[in-house]
Amino acid sequence: MSRQRLTQEQRKHETRKLLLESAFETFAKLGFHGASVDKIAEHAGFSKGAVYAHFHTKEELFLAIVERQMHLYVQDICIMIEKEQSLASFIEKMDQYSHSLRQKTKTWNMLTMEFLLYAMREESVRDKWARWIADAVEQISKSIENFIQNADYQATLSAKEIAWTILSLENGISIFYNISQQHIPMNLYKKALQNMLLSFDTNM
Repeated sequence: MSRQRLTQEQRKHETRKLLLESAFETFAKLGFHGASVDKIAEHAGFSKGAVYAHFHTKEELFLAIVERQMHLYVQDICIMIEKEQSLASFIEKMDQYSHSLRQKTKTWNMLTMEFLLYAMREESVRDKWARWIADAVEQISKSIENFIQNADYQATLSAKEIAWTILSLENGISIFYNISQQHIPMNLYKKALQNMLLSFDTNM
């Protein structure tokens, strides 16, 4: 059976995907400032022109990776919220997911912190990132709102406030985990979520 040839749009999508994967690995190895478009292209097996055909700058390429990572994270959170039937089970799953994430994404967390400093000085980058965070909060809060309504809970915080708290807690603990893992209290993330969420669980 002959292999079906990819359309131009499919080839473009495949090239972009390969460039993002290569860029992620190159940034992880060299850091945002240490990685160059030349090195990213070389690692991917493409010309520098191929990179610029998809991304105008190294900054735009990194932002595409940030957007992809945020999308995957939000998708995972929303799926967990929608699958769980009780707050207790949701908190347990979130704690497991958070622990797994910190184990797997230490390099990515360091990259994010490095790029965060850059973004704080570049208004256009900061504004774009801020919009993505706002979108993430909106998506997560919608899932939380549905969960609360279906379970008939009386929340002391709004769904949006809970979403902001979940994201802030996760990011804050991740930062300290990378700096001083051994000093972080055991099960801190789980206990914090329990303290915040189970206080309004009318079924407890």
